[in-house]
Amino acid sequence: MRPLSSLTARLSLLFGAVMIGLWLLTCLLFLHALKLHFASQDDAEIQGKLQLTRNFLLMQTRDGDVDWPLLGRQLDAALGGHHGLHVLIHAADGRLLVSSRPPHTPPLPSHLAAAAPLPAQPRLWRLETAAFRAQAMEVTLPGTAPGAPIRVQLRVFLDTSHHQHFIRQMQIWLVWLTFGLALAALLLGWLATRLGLKPLRALARVSASVTADKLDQRLAPEQLPIELQAPVLAFNAMLARLEHSFRRLSEFSSDIAHELRTPISNLMMQTQVALSKERNANDYREVLYSNLEEYERLARMVSDMLLLAKSDHGLLALQREELDLAQELDELLEFFEPLASDKPLRLVRRGQARLQGDRLMLRRAFSNLLSNAIRHAPAGSRVTVSLTDDERGVGVSVANPGPPIPAEQLPRLFDRFYRVDAARQHQSEGAGLGLAITRSIIEALGGSLAVRSDTHQTLFSSRFPRPAPGREGREEKSA
Repeated sequence: MRPLSSLTARLSLLFGAVMIGLWLLTCLLFLHALKLHFASQDDAEIQGKLQLTRNFLLMQTRDGDVDWPLLGRQLDAALGGHHGLHVLIHAADGRLLVSSRPPHTPPLPSHLAAAAPLPAQPRLWRLETAAFRAQAMEVTLPGTAPGAPIRVQLRVFLDTSHHQHFIRQMQIWLVWLTFGLALAALLLGWLATRLGLKPLRALARVSASVTADKLDQRLAPEQLPIELQAPVLAFNAMLARLEHSFRRLSEFSSDIAHELRTPISNLMMQTQVALSKERNANDYREVLYSNLEEYERLARMVSDMLLLAKSDHGLLALQREELDLAQELDELLEFFEPLASDKPLRLVRRGQARLQGDRLMLRRAFSNLLSNAIRHAPAGSRVTVSLTDDERGVGVSVANPGPPIPAEQLPRLFDRFYRVDAARQHQSEGAGLGLAITRSIIEALGGSLAVRSDTHQTLFSSRFPRPAPGREGREEKSA
């Protein structure tokens, strides 16, 4: 496995890089502050010695001419406890008047001791073996003759090698410490990432254990970090959908085998009976007619299943046109009138509505709802078809009185091959696909189908959205 192909390695490197970056920034700021501190400390000492030398000069000029050797001894005594200090006094013509330094302090390099202009602000000179920080000050002293002042230049050099050495040692220590912290950051980042990604590994284990026979695995989102709760909830929901889909698929396979077994068994039995002995042409003709009924039943079942399969994959070919639903439903009610009169039942249509839809598909969907209502309505009752057309869209509902459907069976009423009658009675012509086909057709047209049942009636209500204003305007114009 390549290192960067691992999420743990990536996060560890990222964590280590961020930590080292912050540490390096901290080190740079620390070293900069350290240098500023030493520079400020050295500047304060240099300026103090400049003022001290200036005070000595002014004290001597009060008594007349400056005794330069005496001034040098005074400075030597004053600088005795300050290692690394050099005080130089040059005349205006460049002559060295005083050179003072503490005992055991090496002399200045010649190019620094020579008279040369120095800035009024402190400046640092780096040599091979030392580093000096220096500052100059010009002082005007009254001369022995009136109007003849003496100008001298005070120069103070401070050896800062010990500060520079300390800073270099600190840099070396920080470099080694940085390597150590980098290793520690990578290890801690790897450990933190491993612990942080533990729920993902658990998710992977659950995913690996999921099979068609074992879809009940779930993760507890309340035990996970909040960042992983949403993905885990989605994963659990996916498993729940898969479990539901597999259960429905298993039930569908069982149901379709059950539904196909009956007509195939009838065909086999009738054929075996017909072949059991010699028969005349009329007997064989009766067997063939009976077999034909079973074949037609099989053909309807296969056709319905093919329609549902196309609907599941969005392959239904719909021919949309402007329909007068009142007229279409009146024709359906007229078609079902003989069937309703056998019970007897009354078929009633209320309301007006127009809809953009497929005529044949809608006829098939509403025919299923009407035949279902007529089949379950008690004799002498009334089946009502209601049309509504308002701002929410177009609604079509079919209501019939009768025994209520148990609430726990309502969600499965549109499942394929599902019958409320658990005994699976086969005296009816349907195979349990009518309501599933109805819902598929209505949803393919952009609508929705719902059912509600109580002690008074069972109501199937469908609703179709209203076309967009632009589209509706074009349809009205073309009409």
